[in-house]
Amino acid sequence: MRPAAVIASVLVIGTVYLAARRLQDESDSIDPDLIDFADLMLSELTPSPVAAMRPSSALLAMLREGEALRLTRYRLGDGGWTIGYGRYYPDGGAVPPERITRDQAEAWFLDDVEARGARWVRAYVSVPLMQRQFDALVHMAFNLKPSSFKTIAQAVNAGDDPEAAAMRYVRAGTNLERGLRNRRERELALYRMGTYA
Repeated sequence: MRPAAVIASVLVIGTVYLAARRLQDESDSIDPDLIDFADLMLSELTPSPVAAMRPSSALLAMLREGEALRLTRYRLGDGGWTIGYGRYYPDGGAVPPERITRDQAEAWFLDDVEARGARWVRAYVSVPLMQRQFDALVHMAFNLKPSSFKTIAQAVNAGDDPEAAAMRYVRAGTNLERGLRNRRERELALYRMGTYA
């Protein structure tokens, strides 16, 4: 990319980012995806030490097992539909097909691991990681909004263990808490010791 094009891109992205932050400060009703998108665009201009990392086959196997393949859509306890390997459709938006094939589920899964997990680790983590740490963070991001995952990435970037930040996302007091606590504990074991379970 030519220097003038890079400068123009930075100015446009920066303007969108600042406008989104200003709106967020004024109102909690802004769609966080706008801020996440601006963060993502900025991160692509200044790649992090994990920019070339990819999820391992061991992580993909762990996610497949944890998400459990469902070829027929089903409702979640917190609203919305799920199908395949955890592809989520919130209430009020698009509704997934009633049934999909195994091949469709696999294609969606690989797309989702990249779009919902790996890309946000690359966008928000600015320190070098071992493969097990990258995989653990992808696993966390796969199950969270990008803005929620960002708080975990900030802990990692500060050199802290991500446990305190990760355990904020267990939906305390709901019927989902136990399952989410177990999920976070598996992710932390992967991050710390490389336990793919």
